[in-house]
Amino acid sequence: MKKICITFAVLALVACSSSSADDPMEMGNSDDTPPVPVLTSITIESSNGNQLDLNSGTTVLTAEGVDQFNNAIAFSSSPQWSSNNSNVSVDEDGNVTAQREGSSIIMVVSGDVQAIFNIVVVDVSRASALELFVSDAGNFDSPPWKILRYDGNGQNPSVFINQNLAWPQDILFLEAEGTVLISNLNSGEITRYDAATGDFIDNFATGISGPTRMKIGADNLLYVLQWSGNGRVLRYQLDGTFVDEFTSVGVNQSIGLDWDSDGNLYVSSFGSAFVKKFDAAGVELETFINSNLQGPTNIWFDDSGDLLVNDWVAGVVQRFDASGSFLNTYLAGLNQPEGIATLPDGKFLIGNGGTGAVKMYDVDGRFISDLVSSGSGGLATPNAIFIKQIN
Repeated sequence: MKKICITFAVLALVACSSSSADDPMEMGNSDDTPPVPVLTSITIESSNGNQLDLNSGTTVLTAEGVDQFNNAIAFSSSPQWSSNNSNVSVDEDGNVTAQREGSSIIMVVSGDVQAIFNIVVVDVSRASALELFVSDAGNFDSPPWKILRYDGNGQNPSVFINQNLAWPQDILFLEAEGTVLISNLNSGEITRYDAATGDFIDNFATGISGPTRMKIGADNLLYVLQWSGNGRVLRYQLDGTFVDEFTSVGVNQSIGLDWDSDGNLYVSSFGSAFVKKFDAAGVELETFINSNLQGPTNIWFDDSGDLLVNDWVAGVVQRFDASGSFLNTYLAGLNQPEGIATLPDGKFLIGNGGTGAVKMYDVDGRFISDLVSSGSGGLATPNAIFIKQIN
């Protein structure tokens, strides 16, 4: 005979009774039946990692069921695969094929249990053919400032230049001279560096009233915008020799320039929120745009002849036709957009200062991905981008 003691905590009493070997308490009951294993989660494994090459990238995703005991369990029916977008295709067997650049979320579902797997599609050939240089304005008018270098896919960051900078604004490589120029708003200087090493050489030009954007015109002269002073556009020979004040009038806080197909020059004013138009001789023609802007930075013409404008304050890119009429908001959801560069295949990049990233869009303006992810290489405030072909 055994004694079985049952403690009732609520009553704080102990009751004891005797039982025989055939007592039901001794032999157990139906409540002791082990629970049946059921599917509670799914794990996904990829045969080729989570990054695919745009040109030939494929991977096979394999799903495995897991029960509540963390043991493998067979699926009662075939898991169903899907993707959240068209950057990749995925078939019923989990075979994934790259279709276009960007990020995708692959989902697998069995019953009411699901799992996801993130995949990024990149153009591997671009990494070996191009380099990306980004000006980091850092804390704007106080350091640290730097010029960062990335491969063509926005990976492998390194500091290219961090000397003789004073709120850098633009980057321009002079391939024939083997040099790179950086405009510095705070010092009024355009500094010159070795294009291969980033080592400081000398001052290309000095005495500028806050140099911002730089571009080489059809006359093979360097055009430089001034943030302050008289605001006129300056011209230099490519060895740094000053030529003239090109425009007949100044544009205050000028920070974006481009030419139309007729050779007319356009200059944006951040502070006055307009775009001024000059003829090929630098004579003022008109205020081309004076509405639908809050704080324009870079401007550029697309292949259709429309003018696109980064609006730093509004966080958008606005589109205007050849007469200056507002057409639409081309891109929205940006945060302090500044810096623009076009890839050889027509995709383009915009610096997103508010998130410290460089965003990539296709030729139709559809977002692809953050080519340079937020903070990569210590990037804080991208304000200029330059794409360099690797020979």
